[in-house]
Amino acid sequence: MPRVSVAHEQEIRARISVAAFKVFGELGFHRATVQDIVRESGLSVGAIYTYFTGKDELFLATCDLSTGQGIGELADRLARAGSLAERLSIGLGFFFDSVDSVDGRAGMSTFLVQAWAVADHEPAVREMLVRRREQLLTVTGMLLREGIARGDLAPWLDVEAVSGGLSAMLDGLLLQRVEEGSAYRRANAERRARSVAELLLAAAASPTRPTLPAAAPQPVGYPSTAPRGVAGLS
Repeated sequence: MPRVSVAHEQEIRARISVAAFKVFGELGFHRATVQDIVRESGLSVGAIYTYFTGKDELFLATCDLSTGQGIGELADRLARAGSLAERLSIGLGFFFDSVDSVDGRAGMSTFLVQAWAVADHEPAVREMLVRRREQLLTVTGMLLREGIARGDLAPWLDVEAVSGGLSAMLDGLLLQRVEEGSAYRRANAERRARSVAELLLAAAASPTRPTLPAAAPQPVGYPSTAPRGVAGLS
């Protein structure tokens, strides 16, 4: 029996992962089955299990594939940029390109929202999200450190904290996309993201770090009983 080439194996794995990405995005982790991925990929059940042990591994591979390809694409785009402002603009644009549907290609927005919804109960999903977050923080941190080295950002900048804040902001905009539904407009979301990036660039003009006092935790005066008409609360 002729040996299958490494290139062919990679092609089949990628084909399965692309099919899984679409299925998980449309059905969610719980509803999606291996049989759904079999139908979407056009391959046999045996072919699927030759490369993957089951749905958990498929889910992780799907994220790794999409994230790995995304980082490569982002690196290509950033290579054409000069200033930090241009690089931040490219990075923000890439984020929205990856989560929205562009030219008929499926974005990651539905896929990610489905993942967040089940992460508390599905270790594989949580692991995928943790991997994604680490990669986002790594890329953002590299951009910020380069900005500091080139004098585009103030040296007092807390790279770790700002990287975490920026990634949280972008995912928050993704959740706003869900809240807004058909009223969502990418241009509005991008304007919000750019406004925060502009504040970051403006901070480079300050030779010293501004101080923001911490607010001590204290209880919020929520009513002890639910208003009338709110079902399921007491």
